[in-house]
Amino acid sequence: MPKFKTLLSIASALMLLKQAHAKDLNPPLVETTLDSKKSTKLNTKKNTTDTPITDEKTDILTPAKFIPAGGTAFLTKQADIDLFTKGKNIGNVKNNPKLSYRRLVQRTMMPTEERPFYGSTLTFDDQLVGDNPSSGNAIDIVNDLAPLKARSIFFANVPMVSGKNINYILAKNKTSEKRLQETRKLLESKRAELIKLTRNLIKIKLPADDNGNAEYACEVFNHTAFHQNMSQLKVGSDRYKICIMGIEFIEECLDEAYLKERPGWDRARYFRFPFLHAPKYAATKAALNETFTKLGLISLGETQDSKDFDNYSHKVAYASMIAAKENRRYNPKFGKYGRTDKPIALFHTKTWPKIKRGIIKAIKEK
Repeated sequence: MPKFKTLLSIASALMLLKQAHAKDLNPPLVETTLDSKKSTKLNTKKNTTDTPITDEKTDILTPAKFIPAGGTAFLTKQADIDLFTKGKNIGNVKNNPKLSYRRLVQRTMMPTEERPFYGSTLTFDDQLVGDNPSSGNAIDIVNDLAPLKARSIFFANVPMVSGKNINYILAKNKTSEKRLQETRKLLESKRAELIKLTRNLIKIKLPADDNGNAEYACEVFNHTAFHQNMSQLKVGSDRYKICIMGIEFIEECLDEAYLKERPGWDRARYFRFPFLHAPKYAATKAALNETFTKLGLISLGETQDSKDFDNYSHKVAYASMIAAKENRRYNPKFGKYGRTDKPIALFHTKTWPKIKRGIIKAIKEK
């Protein structure tokens, strides 16, 4: 009988270990998301279950080869669950038809970015260069953040063009052929400049670790060529054709820049809608989804603070970053609210001189 009890105890222990392991492989989903049409109700009450981010490392197997962040976004089944919801159009990740996901659903997560020690992935939108002397530039952001071992993620437009250029082209030219021809001419005049700007950014590295391994300091992704509001786009219209031409142009330039600065690098491909406005028409979404599938683009939208992109205050930027460290979202009016596991903060590149004091302060704080 004692021998039987011993065997029974061993069996019970093994069963408990198996259950614990299964639980680790399937963590609970706790991300709270915001949509432009249907927002999560803000909760201003103190949440006593918050778990601030720490610098502690879990005991995991270390790969034999150092793999820098920012490469191909391979999505696991769990990531697919975390990132996307049912009932959406399905495309493929990059050129692998076995890795399916819903392209046009926007979530606060970048599969290629590990959550940094300062809490949230730092992303910056719009032109890489300032449109006036007081505006921030992407190179300034990288040079300020890289010494702190903080990565910068840029979603770029073509330098010094905007929706006004499209309006001018449409008004001046009466045929689709001429409009597209003039658009292509304008884009080509900016190709060399965009490639050069991108190359200067993506070659910068963070300080190396004790083993001599150094991460790249930034990545550059697609934000359309002209920063168009895509919410009213209709398939077949000249505005739609121009928008697609611009998206493809950005990808061409990024491909060339990465090929020259990081030969052999299999880059991830993210896209962010200007103003965070996805198209409202079903036909446009379906057509755009086909384009994203062809280009391998993953749509990225929601942010740590839904008003981050209008942020010109270093105090508000700091508060948003501190909230992220506590797994919380932030709103200037209501303060901390909700929960998120992998926060993404979004700012305009041009606002950097206004907000950098708060961002740097938040990064340095333990």
